[in-house]
Amino acid sequence: MAITVPTHCADGLQHPSPKTFRSGNHNRKSRGGTETQCTDANSACHAAIAPAIYPSPHACPTPLQELLRSQQLGVLARPTQPQPMIRYSAVLLLAAVNLAAQVSLTHLGTVDLAVTANSSNPEFIGSNPSAVAWDGNNLWIAGFNNTNATADVAIVKISDALTAPSFGVPFGLQSTNMSRGYSGLDTDGVVLAAAYDNGYSTPDGITSWLVTGQALWSKMGWGGSGVALDPGFAGAGQGIAWTYFGSGRRLLQDTFAGFDIYTPTTGMFISAGIGAFWRDMDFDSQTGDLYLRKGNQVIWVPRLGANTTAIAEVLVPSFQADFVPIQNLAFIRQDEQLLIWNDRPNTSPGKPFANVVQAARTSDGAALAIDFGGFAAPSGSGAYDFSYDEATATLAICDFSNRAVYLFAVTAFLAFGSGCPGSGGIEPTLRATGDARPGGAIQLELDDVAPQSIGLFVFGNSQTSVVLPPPFSPSCALLVSPAAVIAGVFVTGTGGPGSGQGSMTLPLPLGASGVVVTCQGAVLESAALASTRTSNGVQVTLQ
Repeated sequence: MAITVPTHCADGLQHPSPKTFRSGNHNRKSRGGTETQCTDANSACHAAIAPAIYPSPHACPTPLQELLRSQQLGVLARPTQPQPMIRYSAVLLLAAVNLAAQVSLTHLGTVDLAVTANSSNPEFIGSNPSAVAWDGNNLWIAGFNNTNATADVAIVKISDALTAPSFGVPFGLQSTNMSRGYSGLDTDGVVLAAAYDNGYSTPDGITSWLVTGQALWSKMGWGGSGVALDPGFAGAGQGIAWTYFGSGRRLLQDTFAGFDIYTPTTGMFISAGIGAFWRDMDFDSQTGDLYLRKGNQVIWVPRLGANTTAIAEVLVPSFQADFVPIQNLAFIRQDEQLLIWNDRPNTSPGKPFANVVQAARTSDGAALAIDFGGFAAPSGSGAYDFSYDEATATLAICDFSNRAVYLFAVTAFLAFGSGCPGSGGIEPTLRATGDARPGGAIQLELDDVAPQSIGLFVFGNSQTSVVLPPPFSPSCALLVSPAAVIAGVFVTGTGGPGSGQGSMTLPLPLGASGVVVTCQGAVLESAALASTRTSNGVQVTLQ
């Protein structure tokens, strides 16, 4: 198909003459020896507008270009009159957002656990669910005795949680004192580890099971601080890790046999003058770094070896609350590595879900706002447990008060670089949300830009930082490389400085996993290229 580029683009800039390009991935020589052009036809107009930031028109499509082309996204020659051949989304007058809002939880489904709280049902595990493990398909839920008398608690497997939840036969049955029960679960898809708290050391304080429910071993201990599968450091120091009240060390059991690897006197230090009311723990699957909950704070313990660490640090210094149970967290490894945790300074009811569930960046503990995609859970006591499955990039959140498990796709967008101030000294802000899995969609929102301007999105597959040459503003930089695709052109609304806004939606086809996408917003405030203002960049790896 041949597309003739108009002599004028939407911003009023004129081409020297009309040009014709051919779409498709040809890049092959004819019998006569001439080379057929290999060009993204939809980019032609803005290739002429901004030649300094656009690659050669003969460049073959990258995986990113092919992804965008598969969705028929490209430059819009006349933003106010969309052409039928181009599928795009341009939404004006969006609410202003903060750059820090780079974590998206896309609700996939909810599993009702009410049946597990009925003692007459075979799937009974206790009055409330207190711990969860998730492998991307199956759930394991452990119970808590939230009554004023001794009662049983147990663990149950829920198969096919996202499609057709099926409750198995409970195991790990324990007669439990009031206000006690299981404090943690973890799984690697083969083994299930459990921590049990009855207020003191018991023979089944720490247990290991095959995911089928077959018992492997039990360990005398006080399992009030959760449990986690330790990936070790450089292949050494692997096993089932746990702590107990008053301990400043990580204990470690052999995963399948249960024998002691590291004990309360030999395990690596995890405390350095910050107390020991441990509540939960999780590991970075690659570095072996340890993250813990201590009195509602979030603690980071950098790993140096199989059984050695650097000094523990308070990563999130939240309100101290040593005697409040069910303070939990999960480590999430994506482009932006982060922790999901629950801020629970007390046990009072009426806490909004969106206020309690929080995210923090592991690099510096900075808070990251969470976009829940419209999902809202009932308020509760703030008692949530978390389990993240890295293979599927999905998260399970167990709601103690409302007896439910919420399942989400997690996308952590990495924000990088900074924009350059436009009119009114306001810097354009790019934000991304959505589900970055095949079949999902990413929403890009450009805010804080000049009104009545032309805005667009520039895509690449890596980060860079190149100051734009004249005639562009010398204070602006190109942050994406190779700046291969320009799409989603829109016209901002009216109002004062910084009131302009626009967006686009990028649907993700099946089979797109592994592609790295970087994006930056650009705004032409007037017909002059020197009026171009750019935003920060955002990166995501399609999961």
